[in-house]
Amino acid sequence: MRKLVLSLAATPLILGSMAVSAQAADDVATGAAADSGFNIFSDVKFKAELRPRYEFTDHKAISGASSTAVDLNGNLIQRDAGSSFTNRTNLNLTGTLFEVDGLVGTVEVNSVNDFNTLDQQNHQTAAEADVAKMTQANISYTAAGVTGIVGRKTLNLDNQRFIGSVGWKQNFQTLDLAAVAYGIGDFNIIGAYVYGVNAIGDDGYGTRGLVYNGKTASGSTTSAAINASYKIMDPIKLTGYAYLLGSVSDTYGLAATGKVKMGDSAKLNYRAEFAMQTKASLEHTQLGPKSGSDNVNSAYVNLDVGANISGFLVGLNYEVLGANADLDKTSGKSKATGYGSFQTPLATKHKFNGWADQFLATPETGLVDMNIRGGYQFETAGKIIGIYHLFGAAADNKALVAANDIKAGDAYGSEFDIAYSVKLPNVNNVGLLVKGAMYMDDSSNAVTPDDTTLAWVQLDYKFSSK
Repeated sequence: MRKLVLSLAATPLILGSMAVSAQAADDVATGAAADSGFNIFSDVKFKAELRPRYEFTDHKAISGASSTAVDLNGNLIQRDAGSSFTNRTNLNLTGTLFEVDGLVGTVEVNSVNDFNTLDQQNHQTAAEADVAKMTQANISYTAAGVTGIVGRKTLNLDNQRFIGSVGWKQNFQTLDLAAVAYGIGDFNIIGAYVYGVNAIGDDGYGTRGLVYNGKTASGSTTSAAINASYKIMDPIKLTGYAYLLGSVSDTYGLAATGKVKMGDSAKLNYRAEFAMQTKASLEHTQLGPKSGSDNVNSAYVNLDVGANISGFLVGLNYEVLGANADLDKTSGKSKATGYGSFQTPLATKHKFNGWADQFLATPETGLVDMNIRGGYQFETAGKIIGIYHLFGAAADNKALVAANDIKAGDAYGSEFDIAYSVKLPNVNNVGLLVKGAMYMDDSSNAVTPDDTTLAWVQLDYKFSSK
């Protein structure tokens, strides 16, 4: 019902705003503008997107003969590999408010439709929420290089490792915030107070919000973010940040990035980053006291180098999400604390640690991801890229049963990802994506996920007013 009401409400809002703009234009043409007062919305720009997607899903934990997956009641879940067909319809309207220079309003609605039929009830389907909701509704004002914004908005900071919109999901993530941004020359800074999260996995009407173990649901929060960057020269850009998530964690970090041209046909890019995560300094009353995050004390490292050599793409990456090991009072052994691993609940996690999404929440023993990538950028025929990951533990975990002990460096499995993207020839604004992810559980411990295979075929059509 909410989906239907929101869809019906959004349609006249957007069409009505377009009508206001059109009427204003007609008034100007007929000379009637002087008698018709000011416009609430003017200089209106309309954008829309249709993104149908087919997804194949096969999680061994659910489809295998030795399935161990259970529902909330403890009943065994066993479904065959399945297929899903979903579509994103996105409508975005931006315009000047009250004819005031620099004052801009944005309204956006996003509808995700799941076209799975009843014969799929015993098959696995895509993890997409079948919802319609207001994804953006904000007002911004810009003057003298300073922009202030209040409302609901997509927010992508830096490489989206800590705060991102998860644009890959049909039902993407937005934040309710009040923010100020400033830029001059090669220096940029943004500060934001975040009071709400509209997550990817639900309809946006939840109340839980962020939780300690890195998972995210829609709800309120008491969080703050600061991100500042300065480009010293072409090869060196420094970015510092502080992300304070209420009753969850504080994260402070520094990244150095850059691009270096090597001759006429080669370009090198790099990233070197370090961050620390500690217990929360802000408290969100809905989650309880800050002491719930007392165990958080871990480090993050990301080292990346890539190159484009006459269209050939190569790269190496080493990423560590650490864990806080402490003395287990029961066993007297060093044991990783359950919420002590480095978590990034507001990140665009699909970009990192494999497209099979097996490590959206960092294991309690942390995660090491060593990966290599290679591909080719065609002049007119798109791009193909392949990535091979090796996953492992970042910290020891001495279990009560010695056979279940985990040591730093123990294998967590491997994954191969591949994607091909291209803009369709002779069809304006339509892109094609074919993508696959194959995670393989190479370990013998109980921490790692089971084998998973995912595949997608997607069309993306975007259009806008002139």
